[in-house]
Amino acid sequence: MSERVETVDTLDAPSPPPAVVRVRQAYFGIASLAAGIVAWGFWETYYTQALARTDLPAIVHVHAVVFSIWVLVLVAQAAVVVAGNVRLHKRLGTVGMVYGGLVFLVGLLVSIGAPVVRVRSGLYPLEVGGVVAIYNLTDMLLFGTFLALAFTYRHRAELHKRWIIAATAALCGAALGRVVPGGTTQYLLLWLSPLLAMIAVDLVTRRRVHWIPVVSSALLVVAFFKVPLYSAPIWSEIGRALVRPFV
Repeated sequence: MSERVETVDTLDAPSPPPAVVRVRQAYFGIASLAAGIVAWGFWETYYTQALARTDLPAIVHVHAVVFSIWVLVLVAQAAVVVAGNVRLHKRLGTVGMVYGGLVFLVGLLVSIGAPVVRVRSGLYPLEVGGVVAIYNLTDMLLFGTFLALAFTYRHRAELHKRWIIAATAALCGAALGRVVPGGTTQYLLLWLSPLLAMIAVDLVTRRRVHWIPVVSSALLVVAFFKVPLYSAPIWSEIGRALVRPFV
């Protein structure tokens, strides 16, 4: 059954088999889960007071809008597939992947720009600002890598959809950090939840686990331990080198 699901799911079949429909519905649920994590994390800290946050630089507001639209596009694209319009999904996908590149570029700017603002204002010493920039860049580089793989395999639905979910999951860590203590088991499990959901869907529909959510989960686990991983003095030097030119 797994091979049939993989084959048919790439086609614009007018009446896909029930197994394919269930997989599409499951991925819509996973996309909605990621959107829910983002909404939960930023609801009280940003969404309900965005206009009042005059303390934030313009680039942070731009980042919030660009990132939020990415999550909405993810849910919309999954909904289009559930509705059976795979042809429209593919047409919109090209624009979506270009937009993902914008998310990556803006994320890189904010990863360095946000700590720079705090260093300039005296909230962070230069050393702390540099390390925070390294932390931020770790998640963004994971997103960029997963997104590039999703683009590379955009014509292979079974690979493409998994890399898209992995890319979005990489971004969810920032939202969770607003509502869940970092470095806790709860934080890690919630961060991994979209990927764990993919593994569960694979076990039910394929009777085996696909390697993409396993590999991407392992990389997120490594990123989860970035505080001890970046404790070596060399990372402080790299962080300062990234931030110093702008302060």
